[in-house]
Amino acid sequence: MHCWGRMCRVLGHEFLPFLANVMPPLLELASAKADIQLLDDEEQVEQIQQEDGWELVPLKGKMIGIKTSTMDDKNMAIELLVVYAQVLEGHFSPYVAEIMEKIAIPGLSFFFHDPVRFVSAKLVPQLLGSYKKAYGCPSNELAGLWTATVDKLLEVLTAEPAIDTLAEMYQCFYESVEVVGKGCLSADHMSKYIDSVHSALEDYKDRVAQRAEEKEGATADDVEDEAEETLMAIEDDQTLLSDMNKAFHAIFKNHGAAFLPTWERLMPTYEGFLKSTDPTQRQWGLCIMDDVLEYCGPESSRYANVITQPLIDGCQDASPAIRQAAAYGIGVAAHRGGAPWGQFLGGALPYLFQATQVPDARNDENVYATENACAAIAKILHYNASQVPDAQAVVVQWLETLPVTNDEEAAPYAYAYLAELIDQQNPAVIGQAGKMFVMIAQALESDALQGQTVTRVVAATKALLA
Repeated sequence: MHCWGRMCRVLGHEFLPFLANVMPPLLELASAKADIQLLDDEEQVEQIQQEDGWELVPLKGKMIGIKTSTMDDKNMAIELLVVYAQVLEGHFSPYVAEIMEKIAIPGLSFFFHDPVRFVSAKLVPQLLGSYKKAYGCPSNELAGLWTATVDKLLEVLTAEPAIDTLAEMYQCFYESVEVVGKGCLSADHMSKYIDSVHSALEDYKDRVAQRAEEKEGATADDVEDEAEETLMAIEDDQTLLSDMNKAFHAIFKNHGAAFLPTWERLMPTYEGFLKSTDPTQRQWGLCIMDDVLEYCGPESSRYANVITQPLIDGCQDASPAIRQAAAYGIGVAAHRGGAPWGQFLGGALPYLFQATQVPDARNDENVYATENACAAIAKILHYNASQVPDAQAVVVQWLETLPVTNDEEAAPYAYAYLAELIDQQNPAVIGQAGKMFVMIAQALESDALQGQTVTRVVAATKALLA
């Protein structure tokens, strides 16, 4: 089977003539049911143990035999379907509806074999993408497929007990939302999503509390013995929070302020995370608020009493990731938040400069936080200059925070503002043209700038040196 997958990747759309022959046996394997036997006595157990390709699972004093070889073939077949949908795109659409209904959606809750569930979660957004490519967005075909899919995805988010699998399901959900795009979730869908998040976060908080309790009562030997297991559990939780955060991001990106009434239901949880002593929780809370600032415009000011202090504190946090999230949030408030944020932004400048001046501000660990702070200052000066006392002095100080050579999202804002200063013949840049040329050259050499930003910056540089 893997040979067909490799051929599809190599041939691309030229693989299409082979589909009629390869799909029927592939769909049969991917649709396979679990081969399960209830074993009543030890003789049956011993017989199964002697055969290859079986897994024994104890259940209420009895043993269940699961034929894993069938499950492995099913998993491999679904992996191939992912490849075909990914490579063939819209040309794979004739198979999509059947695969979604009979293989992908049932596969999400195929509790007999976790790899089948994981790969089914990869398959769902690829199938949606195939329909989008074939019929466009919006289209009746894509809308119909999504309507038949979204409730099942939300159901899985609510029912999934395993942490690592739940993270995969959140990834499936946010990738699907990104494919279907603007307005794809109804108010009822959003409510069900928040229900699932609330349940998952309550379980997460219970696990954190349990780990703290166990650590408090443990001996040094206990801590050492369980260190690896504890680290793995923490890592699973961090992955879950990260994928959940990306789901929030996808919803805000595609629904904006329409998500706020439902989102507000968990405000006590967001506030608790923002004030937490756990850096992971603080970062998670800030990233959620960054999305509110970026996609809800002036309406985000309704939450200023919750957001402002964590943004200021975040700029001074020991964690580079938190400084980055805080600086980014202040920057999007300047860019998207409008007049209600003006006064706060002027007062935030000293803290952004402080974030660019930490020890080793440009080493690998700190550089993204530093560059986001630089870009945030540029956004404030560009979009909210009237709120900045002695703006020219701030410009002079800001130039010292350049270059931006790593963060491809931050760099365009920083250098577009620098080009603006050059166009205005600002004395702060005209007086040190050679230094500005070096800063621009470093950004161009690093490929941090792309497209129209490059064109504009190069034109401004030529004018500066003329």
